[in-house]
Amino acid sequence: MAAANVIPDEQVLCVPTRALYSEVGRWRGLTEPTSEIWRAIARNSLFKPRAQLEYDPSYKQLVSYTLFISGRRIFVMQRLEAQGEERLRGLLSVGVGGHMNPVQDIPWPGRRRIADLKNLVTVNTIREIKEEVILAGAPPLRIVGFLNDDDNEVGKVHLGVVSVVRLTSPLLAVRETDKMLGRWAELLELGQLGTGTLTFETWSSLVLQGLV
Repeated sequence: MAAANVIPDEQVLCVPTRALYSEVGRWRGLTEPTSEIWRAIARNSLFKPRAQLEYDPSYKQLVSYTLFISGRRIFVMQRLEAQGEERLRGLLSVGVGGHMNPVQDIPWPGRRRIADLKNLVTVNTIREIKEEVILAGAPPLRIVGFLNDDDNEVGKVHLGVVSVVRLTSPLLAVRETDKMLGRWAELLELGQLGTGTLTFETWSSLVLQGLV
């Protein structure tokens, strides 16, 4: 999201980029959620005002990024002009989510336990799912990896925590239809979708390479 659209005092979870890379190395794309990465984030992450971080690559803001799959179909969305993050408008996406905010019952950094960090991430991910889409019941959530990309301006300041929700039936709808259009697509047709005037955002392209 552009800095002008950011709530000035919104606190978001972030990790110093140098500290993260010094412990786990630099990577591009989707990588497994190893204990090494969880430990590095637990040791170094903190909450800072989002407005200070949007264009500061010395920090990675943690962002949930959730995919919805039903059988051999995946939910694909198009970001519209009303979308807050102006750098992603008009692009196709397979992930919904947002920043990690403080949770009242989970002190952080606190004792910096990995279990607390995972709890914090899960609570924020479920909150973002409920804000972005309409689905029945509690989402069966599984974290599948960390997504990183320093090759573009959005990726330089964010670190994705990628989750997959597998639904037995494709019953799902976008909540804010002024910001996003959504439909189910066969996994095999994803290559055809990302052609012509419609292209996938970089994160979606990278995560699909890692999962499909």
